[in-house]
Amino acid sequence: MRPVPQIIAMLRADTAVAAIVGSSIFADYPPQDHPYPLVVLTIPSGVAFGTVDNSSVRAYSSRLTVDVACDSRALTEQLMEAIEDTLDGFSSADSTHPIQGVTVNEAFTWELLTPKDGSDERAFVCSQDYLIDYKRISA
Repeated sequence: MRPVPQIIAMLRADTAVAAIVGSSIFADYPPQDHPYPLVVLTIPSGVAFGTVDNSSVRAYSSRLTVDVACDSRALTEQLMEAIEDTLDGFSSADSTHPIQGVTVNEAFTWELLTPKDGSDERAFVCSQDYLIDYKRISA
């Protein structure tokens, strides 16, 4: 299983994260008009480190972006901290894409989404980057 689905499954299984967001954790983008809170995971870039064992194993280091959107700053911070506690140091023994580790790469960035229709349905969005190291094992 590729890295992002592994991380989504792990976050959905974490009690602290699930207590806030339930199963609303998505790869790349959420469904249109999905209510808050929600989490979106994206791998926007990465670096390949060549091959090992005659091309049977490839090592990668990729940037993993975690975006959280909630109705309040306090809930957004609580969810982001729960995700950080769960992700930091995560590794897996997946048979095709084992994750060697996940570490915080950058601090938070914040954005306040203000609706253009004049309503008070604002959202607090927080983003944080992680470094994810994994391999791709060929059959």
